[in-house]
Amino acid sequence: MCVAPISLTVTGAPASALPHATARAAEPSPAVLAPAHPSGLIVNEIIYGEASGYDTDQVEILNTGTTAVDVSGWGVADDKNQEALPAGTVVQPGEYFMLMNGVHFTFGLGKGDSFTLSDLAGVEVDGYAYTNEAPLMTWARCGDGLGDWAPATQATPGAANMCTVAPVQGSVKLNEVDSQPADWVELVNPGDVAVSLDGFELRDNSDDHRWRFPAGAVIEPGALLVVDENSSGSVFNDATGAWQDGRFPEAIGIGGADEIRLFAGNGDLVDRTGAWTAHAAIDGDAAAATLARCVDGEGEFALAYATPGKKNRCVPPTIAINEVESNGDATDWVEITNTGANPVDISGWIMLDNDPVGHAADVTPVAAGTVLAPGGFYVFDQPSHFTFGLGKADTASVRTAAGLVAAEYSWDDHAAGVFGRCVDGTGEFRDLEISTKGLQNACGNPVRINEVVSNPSDWVELVNPAASAIDVSGIVVKDDDDAHEYTIPAGTRIPAGGYLVIEGDALGFGLGKADSVRLFESGNLINETSWGPEHAVPSWGRCPDTAGPFAVTAGATKGAANTCVGEISADPWPGAAETRVLDAAPMFLADSSGLDTQVTDEGVFLWAVDNGAGKFWKLAAQADGSVQFADGWESGKRARFQHDAANPGAAGPDTEGITVAGDGFLYLAAERDNSAKGVNYNTVLQIDPNAQGPDVVASQQWDLTSMLPQVSANLGLEAIEWVSDSDLEGELWDRNTNAPYQSSDYAGHGDGLFFVGIEDQGQVFAVALLPGGKAEIVAEVKPGLPGVMALDYDTTLGVLWAVCDDGCDGTGAQISLNGTAEPTVKHVLRPAGLPNLNNEGFATAPAELIVDGKRPAWWFADGYSSEALRAGWLNADSPVDPVDPVDPVKPVTPGGSGNAGGTGTGGATGALANTGEDANLVALMVAAGIALAAAGAALAGARKRTAQRAGDAG
Repeated sequence: MCVAPISLTVTGAPASALPHATARAAEPSPAVLAPAHPSGLIVNEIIYGEASGYDTDQVEILNTGTTAVDVSGWGVADDKNQEALPAGTVVQPGEYFMLMNGVHFTFGLGKGDSFTLSDLAGVEVDGYAYTNEAPLMTWARCGDGLGDWAPATQATPGAANMCTVAPVQGSVKLNEVDSQPADWVELVNPGDVAVSLDGFELRDNSDDHRWRFPAGAVIEPGALLVVDENSSGSVFNDATGAWQDGRFPEAIGIGGADEIRLFAGNGDLVDRTGAWTAHAAIDGDAAAATLARCVDGEGEFALAYATPGKKNRCVPPTIAINEVESNGDATDWVEITNTGANPVDISGWIMLDNDPVGHAADVTPVAAGTVLAPGGFYVFDQPSHFTFGLGKADTASVRTAAGLVAAEYSWDDHAAGVFGRCVDGTGEFRDLEISTKGLQNACGNPVRINEVVSNPSDWVELVNPAASAIDVSGIVVKDDDDAHEYTIPAGTRIPAGGYLVIEGDALGFGLGKADSVRLFESGNLINETSWGPEHAVPSWGRCPDTAGPFAVTAGATKGAANTCVGEISADPWPGAAETRVLDAAPMFLADSSGLDTQVTDEGVFLWAVDNGAGKFWKLAAQADGSVQFADGWESGKRARFQHDAANPGAAGPDTEGITVAGDGFLYLAAERDNSAKGVNYNTVLQIDPNAQGPDVVASQQWDLTSMLPQVSANLGLEAIEWVSDSDLEGELWDRNTNAPYQSSDYAGHGDGLFFVGIEDQGQVFAVALLPGGKAEIVAEVKPGLPGVMALDYDTTLGVLWAVCDDGCDGTGAQISLNGTAEPTVKHVLRPAGLPNLNNEGFATAPAELIVDGKRPAWWFADGYSSEALRAGWLNADSPVDPVDPVDPVKPVTPGGSGNAGGTGTGGATGALANTGEDANLVALMVAAGIALAAAGAALAGARKRTAQRAGDAG
């Protein structure tokens, strides 16, 4: 079977946009008028390799004439050799006669070769020169004797060449997704038949966010169909259970940690993108980036340039050839490194030289499941990955499983040592004396910049990535101005895996908004990093720590391992692993969201709110975690906007969070008006819980939309928690006064502040709600989570909990305010027995419910009419370590665990770590204002940590 030329009928995309068959259509050779020789013989098929399914090279001759032809003594040749066919070789009329290697000729057919048949007079009868582009190592005429040559899709020795390409049935797949700043989804039909989209619907990672295609919608063969803010269809109203007319953004706001799913009309899942953990961005520009299949309709989703309605154009992998050994080692090898901020799956990748066609069969692809971490190294070695040698003047070409060139490097002569980049991944190639296969290149002192803070205070952190201590005496530190320099004092050493912090006062120059830090040894640049156009806040550091490229971190970690966005080093849950369902039978609606506890003279109560109908409930909570509706609260009450006071039929607020303040009122956080779901409306409603139901109109209302970050409609206010002034005075850092919070600075705000959580990007703000609907942001607190769905002030521990949903695997953050601009943050995994659900509510029990050293905690999952409320156990006392704001253990594989051991303990800022170094050195470095800290594998007694890569949810 051969690949025939393919024509596409495409609506909404150019005909070249999509591959339209399972095999790639190769360019056929010019048409040949055959047979041209009087004998009527033609060369019809050439089989030259084991990929064909045959071990023996062979060539098919077709007799198109009406008489037998005796070809005894006729010549056959490849591109180098010529031989005569043996006596008695006769081709009958219409026969497909196979000339076999070892029987009719002795030469082998190469990967790029030719075959020619000549008669007794030496006249060429027929032949074909081919390249090694046939996937099955078989070239054949399509049209038996009359057609063009093309790669065969099936070797058919001794039989007719079948050229019909089986039609591909129509189908529909997700093809590209943009989540910021615009929200749109592109679908593709990679088949040959139009597909009706009647009943098909799109959902994000929540089953109550649903948008259905309009009746009669069709996606044509090969078409690219874009669903965006202007796309009309039907929106599912989860409050009524009915579909209503609406545009796409009224149902779905695509989040920074989300996914898109496609369902058929019968409810079957058709396709899904898989979850992502942050908005796609190219060099920080989210508007330029999407997630898209590479190639269209077939490949996995990857970072791509935005091409709505056009062929996908994916960003090349962040892979660079880093070191090449072509002569002098036991084997030739090529080392690559990941220069990006995300892992790269290199499964199926191969390494070729300057003869990619001739050596295509001499390579072994990288094993499935091989992932190269940011900053990591991988070596293509001989003969495990390739059997050819790298020559004096040659090329190393690393190619993806799809055949795309990921990285290349060429040279004109062997290196005296090895070719290696200085600096790793990004620097120029040098001829290096020492090879460092699979390790950082030997370009000088291995010390490297690890983290930089340029605002509000300046400091530079260096790291020793080596397995032994290094001397960094005399290393010169500069910013982007060569006149600004600081020389590290003599005798300064960094232990293995340790950190050296150089304070701004010691540097003697300031670091600006758009600036650089550079390291020089003997006048040679050995390491550098740059940022801008603004300060990198909270810090600019390697992600992952020590080995990765630079990025804005999740939090400054002076003298400790970097904490990166999307990488969370988390403790196990500080309590029992098991949890239990409290609502096996339905108690609430299907859009459960916020929780909060309240202590009264009558006991402890748990408040719960639903985001679809704006309903809230009061439940009596017991020490065993069980709850029962308070008297008269079985049906709950419904919160109403002030502007809906006279309109009981209005859809009402999308109430995501609930809290009880010291004044006894409830305060609900809403991210939009359910009557206009496509518009963000970040609002806080004051609700009197004692007001007559079933509807309660807000007694006061604050619109925070303009003062909070601009986000998509469904990615706004997700949580709210009131904290009393007595817990905040002197502990919360006030960004307006640049000093610890004083309640007297905010007249009329009541007796506490309201912390509100933004789902997108995981931001938390402390807000003073003032009379007349006015408000003022007092502080921003960074929990280090990609998304925040719940907030709870734990009065037992004195910490603010921020909790993410299933997009972050339910990870929480304990935030301990400490009177500085950098609160202590400790991350905590969800209990092992808690399912990874879309938990949008979380609350801890107060001290009044402590029994036998434990107390309850509750989770509330969105999207479930039953089994939404669960209870677990929390230790009565599990405080954050105030000395260790971020645990210095490198993040590990999601769901895995990490241990640290060894000698040395971390020192406080401005002091030297206790590493056992010479006491005189300690005194010298303290005087210079340098903090040296040992971390990673060099930390003794470090607590066991588990780590995970966390994400947001829409």
